[in-house]
Order: sequence, then structure tokens, then C-alpha cells
Amino acid sequence: MRIRTFAALAFAAACAPGQQQVIVTAPVPVPTVAVSQPPIDLLRRSIDSLVADPKFRNAHFGLLVVNPGTGDTLYSRNASKIMMPASNMKIITGAVALAQLGADYRYTTRFASHGTISKGVLKGDLVVIGNGDPTISDRMRKDDAMNALRDVADSLKARGITRIAGNIVPGGDAFPGTNYGYGWELGYLDDYYAAPVDELNYSEGMDKVPARTKAGKDTLVEVVSRQPLKSFMFYLNRALGERGIKVSGKAGDSTMRADTTGLQSIFEFRSLPMKDILRVLETPSQNQTGEILLRSLGLEKTGYGVPDSGIAVVEKQLLAWGIEKDGFQIVDGSGLARRDLLSPETVVRTLVVMMRPEYRDVFLASLAVPGGSGTLRNRLKNTPAANNLKAKTGSISNSRALSGYINTADAQLLVFSLLLNNYTVDADDVTGLADKIAILLATYRGPTH
Repeated sequence: MRIRTFAALAFAAACAPGQQQVIVTAPVPVPTVAVSQPPIDLLRRSIDSLVADPKFRNAHFGLLVVNPGTGDTLYSRNASKIMMPASNMKIITGAVALAQLGADYRYTTRFASHGTISKGVLKGDLVVIGNGDPTISDRMRKDDAMNALRDVADSLKARGITRIAGNIVPGGDAFPGTNYGYGWELGYLDDYYAAPVDELNYSEGMDKVPARTKAGKDTLVEVVSRQPLKSFMFYLNRALGERGIKVSGKAGDSTMRADTTGLQSIFEFRSLPMKDILRVLETPSQNQTGEILLRSLGLEKTGYGVPDSGIAVVEKQLLAWGIEKDGFQIVDGSGLARRDLLSPETVVRTLVVMMRPEYRDVFLASLAVPGGSGTLRNRLKNTPAANNLKAKTGSISNSRALSGYINTADAQLLVFSLLLNNYTVDADDVTGLADKIAILLATYRGPTH
């Protein structure tokens, strides 16, 4: 039997002879009512769609976005899961350093001697007692770290010293133990980003050595200094010579540490303040500064300048801020260690604390901005995030992070932390994902009331 369609049957019934004509009309369309999607739902679905890309299916993704003004959570995914933060660890280190040491904290390097000064001659060794000053660097001394050491030489000369009859030696041992971060991989140690630290540091752990270009021109290249204290002494000796102060002995190293008992102080050299140090820690993401700050927290608060003491200070502060104990594992101060673990919740809560009036201006000024200097200089330019994002990036192999502050299109301040681990796609794809999320936050408009 042939089965006819509903339309064919209706047409036959209408045309059959002897039958009352049936008028068939087209079905009346049912009007649809447009239901506007709440802005928050649209934001969440937009982020979900980015994360759902199959290329990220094996990656670990954590994101928390909050509005501290209203207390609302705009987005949360794996917010309590701990992941490798890479250099987002510097958010924690910098925040605790600011809270514990203060924006105006300065390092002090003492210059002293057991000898006396007579007729321009220091009769004995010049003893240098440091506690980690990270500001004697090209970056912080008008493109030439030697400027700071020339100031030291000028201060010695102003006190009548034109010759040192002994050696230049370190005194004390403010940072005993390893010069490297805990958990650093051996493959890092020849690279600039893994320069060691000590209580006396020069130019972020980099030495300038003579070299010759392929074209046969003489130049200077930077190499990692394995002995930061020895490098400091070498360049101090050079600065003294430039200023006409002769040294009869030699520039010492860690094997020539002087006894600090009974030393007579000559003068003290003070570093740039913490607020300037934090800009170097966060914006260009300087690892050596992170390791120095961790040891400094230990030295200032426990009397012992080693990583374990600094870690104890950081952990105590995080707990005091109400951060859950299972939300962090701290191994170093820079985030270079792959055993460092933070949750987005931990990072966001720390960032919210940093919005308190006593911290806000200094901490915000330390962060990178798109198109500016530092790690965001080539990202998010000419986008809605360009003029309002202030953030810290993070980058080690198979780990990317972006956390900070951003203003929405309707001028609401959001605090967010994005951590991405264990991906196998190109790192540019992961960075692109983070940037797209930042743009979504910058263009978000909350509900109108």
C-alpha cells in the first residue's frame, strides 16, 4: 500500500467530487519570545567554550574570577586545586615581603675594619657585611651596576681613605647554605634566570666578560656568575681603582670571611626601597630577586637567612590572611621550582589582601601592563584589556599563569587567577587562551539594576 503524505491527503480531500470543499490553511507560526541571556551566564559559557577546545582536553585548568566590591564569584573552575604557578609564586613572595618588611624597607651593606685610618691609609682589611641587597644592578642603577659601587668608593674617599693596606673581604654569613633555589632542575643552572644569590650580589648574578663577534669586533657578553659574592668583590675592587683608591691586597671570596667581632664601622650603604625592588620582582619577573626576598624574610623575622626560614614566614602570613593550608606548597621564592604549588583561590585571596590601602598603590605599581615593559610588553596590545589589566605572568615548561586585576567595561574591578598545567600543545596556544579570557573579562558588563 502506498503511503501518502499529510499534504497529499489534504489536497485530495479538497478536490474530490461530491465532497464539501475543505479549505486548508497554512499553520500559524507560534511567536517566539526572545529571552535575554544574563551577562554572567554568557561570560561563563564563553569561557567554558574556550576551555572545551579539544586541544586542551589533557591540560589542567584552574580559574577563579571574583568581584571584591560585591563579593560575587563570576567564574570558578578547579579553584581549590593546586597547580604549578611558575612565576605567579612571585605574587606570594612579593606580597609577604611588602606586608612583613614594608614599602620603605632598605637593605644595608656595612663597610668596616679592624684597622685604623691614618694619613689616608686604612691599615687593615676592608670588611664588607651584606644582607642581600638586590639593587646593585644595571636595571636599577641607570643601566650600570657600577654606579652603585662608585658611590661606595666615593663614600670611602670622602672619609679620607686613598689606600687599603689589606684585602677586601666579606664579613659574616647572612645567607648560609645553598646559593640556588630548592628544587631547581640542573638544566636551569647555566641560564640567566637561574643565577645564584648570596648576601653580596652584583648585577643580578651576571658577569660581563670580553668576547669577539664573528665580524672580529671586541665586545662584552653576559654569563652567569657561579660565585656572586666573589663577583661583587671583583667589581668593588674595580670601582675603588676607578676612584683612585689603591688596594694592596686582593678582592676576597667566601673562603676569606672576616670575624665581625670588634669591627669599627666606616659607613653604611643603603639600597633602593622595597617599593622599587618589587617592580623588578614582578614586572620583568626577576628570579634572583625572589630568592633574595625569601631569604631576607627568614633573616629579618627569624634571624636565619635560609630558604626554610623564609618559607616558614610566608606560610605563617598566608594562614593569617585566611588562606587554606592545603592551598599552597612553597619550595622557593621565584616559582622556578616545579614543586611549587598554588591554587587559584590562594592567589586570588592574596591579590585581594593587596588591595588594602596600606599595600594597594605599591603592589599595583609593581605589576606588568600590556604593551608596557616587562612580561606583558608584547601581549594584549590594542585590545580592551590593554589599558586596564595589571597582572603577573608565569612561564615554565608545561605551565603558564596569568593573575591580577582588570576593569570590566562597566568599570567593575575584578581579581582573577588563571593557572594552566600539563598541556602538550604549543605554548602560544595556551598564552592565547589566557589572553582571550582577559579580553572577555575586560568586555564584560554586569547586570543593570
